[in-house]
Amino acid sequence: MPAVPGETLLGKDTRSAVPVPPPAEVLSRFRFRSWDQQDLPRFCAMLDDPDLWRYMHEDYPGTMTPDLGQTLIDVSRQASHHKVRAVEYDGQLVGQARMQWHTQTTPPQSGELSYWVAREHWGRGLATPMVAIFIWRCISMFPALARITARIHRDNTASQKVVQRLGFRVTDEAARDNWQTHEILRSDGIDLSRVTLPRMP
Repeated sequence: MPAVPGETLLGKDTRSAVPVPPPAEVLSRFRFRSWDQQDLPRFCAMLDDPDLWRYMHEDYPGTMTPDLGQTLIDVSRQASHHKVRAVEYDGQLVGQARMQWHTQTTPPQSGELSYWVAREHWGRGLATPMVAIFIWRCISMFPALARITARIHRDNTASQKVVQRLGFRVTDEAARDNWQTHEILRSDGIDLSRVTLPRMP
């Protein structure tokens, strides 16, 4: 399976195993792209929700002003330490996926996955295919990426189920400070072929 068109690393060894992608009918419904200035009103509206921040690693910053929203978008576009993508489903913004590199090693060898889905799309089953495609894209683009972790709050059972469906394993049984680490290795032979479409609203 070739790397994602237009985002390969020229000159890098791309012979490392790439996971089986999600089905074409799932891939075709999602779009991953950088946040843009024109997204600012929608970006602020989605993030101006204390419940959305409940299980995030950062605390709720308060009212999401345009200035704060613009700052977060600007940070998301700094590619040296992470890869952040706005996620569209059927042309509608639904959330964000992020891979933060564990070190500054180039090309990146490991990263930490995080994501969020806007409240109005909760309960539709968007998270699993969204995360599956994002993982597939990252592993396709970065041949040296061998390990992905996800730190999930012990009370966030929905996100725990998402990563478990995709083959992540818990690496620390005792959650420290309420956070538990889940891990998946490239060598596990990730198979995303049975990822299904989200449910209709």
